[in-house]
Amino acid sequence: MDCPGGYVCIDPEINFGGQPRAKRAVGGSVKDLAATIRDRGSSVRNNSDGTARVYEKRNFAGRWVYVTRSDGSIHDLRSYNLKDQTRSLCINRNDCG
Repeated sequence: MDCPGGYVCIDPEINFGGQPRAKRAVGGSVKDLAATIRDRGSSVRNNSDGTARVYEKRNFAGRWVYVTRSDGSIHDLRSYNLKDQTRSLCINRNDCG
């Protein structure tokens, strides 16, 4: 998975097997992810210096998973019951903490 430094990336495949469809820098939170990744995320990598949360609903609502900073990753969102249920992304320095 190509996830540049300073970004949080959501991949449609487990274990980062596809091309990331969402790349956001710190401060680039998204209330409703683009259709290319909305409800399709399977893994998440955080290469930023901030922390991130991926939510199951738009506007940072519903269940969420926390992804630690500096190369934190979740290889399979199934264990969090969030596979194919990614709807919004919040990166720290914003309201998500």
